[in-house]
Amino acid sequence: MEHSTDWYGIVAGWGVASPGWVQAVALVLTDALLLAFIPVAGIVWWRVDRRARAALAILLSGGAAWVLTDPVKDVVRQLRPCRTLPVRTVEHCSEVGVFSFPSGHSAAAAAFAVTVAVLWRRVAAIVAAVAVLEAFLRVYLGVHYPHDVLAGLLFGAVIGAFAAVAAKPGAKRPPAVAETAAVPGR
Repeated sequence: MEHSTDWYGIVAGWGVASPGWVQAVALVLTDALLLAFIPVAGIVWWRVDRRARAALAILLSGGAAWVLTDPVKDVVRQLRPCRTLPVRTVEHCSEVGVFSFPSGHSAAAAAFAVTVAVLWRRVAAIVAAVAVLEAFLRVYLGVHYPHDVLAGLLFGAVIGAFAAVAAKPGAKRPPAVAETAAVPGR
């Protein structure tokens, strides 16, 4: 925890020392990055897999990760660093919940990213970078320790992996009608 507190101080300190416009962009991005996965789910459906369960898996994985972090937070009950340390932060601590472990934003971003990456490997590096950026921003804004966001990323990645497996077809698709008609003896 001590190393996490040290890293928190460095990264959150960058946030406070940043120009106001950078802070404003970071505050908008922390939610906008998660919302960006909504159209991404549609794009994956359109470009890769025209089954509704693929798009639903992406959206539900992120939503499930977000919701499921709350019971974990209630059990762990780790106060946010902005509530326990005498530091200034970019995001006011009164605007976020009391507990911080694991990060719901990081968990949702990782769940979205893993689900998308499994369904559409071509964009895996991009969605992974978005998830890592989301995690970094939560520390930068001063509302999470680094270990909160790492745990959130891991938690979300597990949920995303389950969602991706559920979205993938379990068996080969049956041949199309035209293919079966062309085979003699059928």
